[in-house]
Amino acid sequence: MSATPGYILAPGIEEAGRITRIADSVIRNLEITYCYHRLSTAFSSRTGPCANWCTFATWASRQAGRTIRAEDLHREFERRLALGAEFLHPVQSLWRVLLRRGLLDPATRLGKVVQEIHSPFDAFERANSAVSRGNCKVFDEIGREFARFVHVCAPDVAPESAEFQNFLKGLRPGPPPEGQDLLRQAFLHYQQQCRAASPKVKAEFVLLANLEIGLHEQTRLQPEIREALEAPLVTAQDLGKRVAEALFPGAAEWREMFRRPVVAVLERLGRSVQRFAVELSRQVVTDSLMALAIPGTVLALGKHLNEPIPEVLRDVESPELISLLEKFEPSAGTPDDCGAKDWAELVERMHYIAHLFRAYHLRPELFETPFTPEQVRCFQSGTVPDGEL
Repeated sequence: MSATPGYILAPGIEEAGRITRIADSVIRNLEITYCYHRLSTAFSSRTGPCANWCTFATWASRQAGRTIRAEDLHREFERRLALGAEFLHPVQSLWRVLLRRGLLDPATRLGKVVQEIHSPFDAFERANSAVSRGNCKVFDEIGREFARFVHVCAPDVAPESAEFQNFLKGLRPGPPPEGQDLLRQAFLHYQQQCRAASPKVKAEFVLLANLEIGLHEQTRLQPEIREALEAPLVTAQDLGKRVAEALFPGAAEWREMFRRPVVAVLERLGRSVQRFAVELSRQVVTDSLMALAIPGTVLALGKHLNEPIPEVLRDVESPELISLLEKFEPSAGTPDDCGAKDWAELVERMHYIAHLFRAYHLRPELFETPFTPEQVRCFQSGTVPDGEL
């Protein structure tokens, strides 16, 4: 099998497995995002300059990272307090220091305190956990299969070849969420586009494959997306006691005359921010899941994506692609608004994703690296980097 520069860059199955086993959710997400970028770059040697599923997954994972690191929360907090630019960098630096010290890791004392304080930011913490699990869940399945595909199937092998058929045997039969029939179809279409002579046929095969993987992914993610959007607030009646025991493990054994005033102060302090924090966290949960930052812009997923369709995909001819698009697009003559009013609804998500994949099919900026070389070296050594992530 001939090796192209893109093929050499592709991470292997062992590396994908190592990434899914990283315990720190923040570092794991950064590694997943960068791995998607490398897979996207490698895969472009097969598909040409058009976006593949990993291209979009890079930026979706990067967006998920902002929720996992709770950056959406503290940025909204800064906005509400009208902090000037001179305060933003110190606040971000402090946040990164707290992340490095285990802010979101319940195995640390700081993380334990955050976990025990159920009332102020419960909705956001539950969303954070759901997004993190979903990010790892998708990569562990689809990221691994892309890594396996680029390493065991050369671009020029025929779909009916033993090499390609052996790859397909590794995918579970059946519909999603447990079966992988959509992935089987997608990788078949990726392989077919390699042998297509017409640029239009190639483009339609790639778009079809991207959407089939997108549908599989979104079906698999349905529980995590609903959990993140509907994260209920669990009110702790014994807030002060919980905080005291998290900060001071021996507090339960203190004499009542010492413990009572400490608990009362901590409970009063916690409840003084409760109303503000509850409303803030719920708003940020919704806003963070309804936005996608890609190079050059931030897309609002609740609004119609009014971007031009590349000419090669404007008039679709593939019967399979037409059939798939009809599941999510309105009937002819009906106004088309792809903005998802309820991101928890699979059909609404896929309507927006269909527009996104089609409109951004040939956008070269999507192949930009999401991190600087220094940031990559930093998180690959297990440390949360500074700077924009």
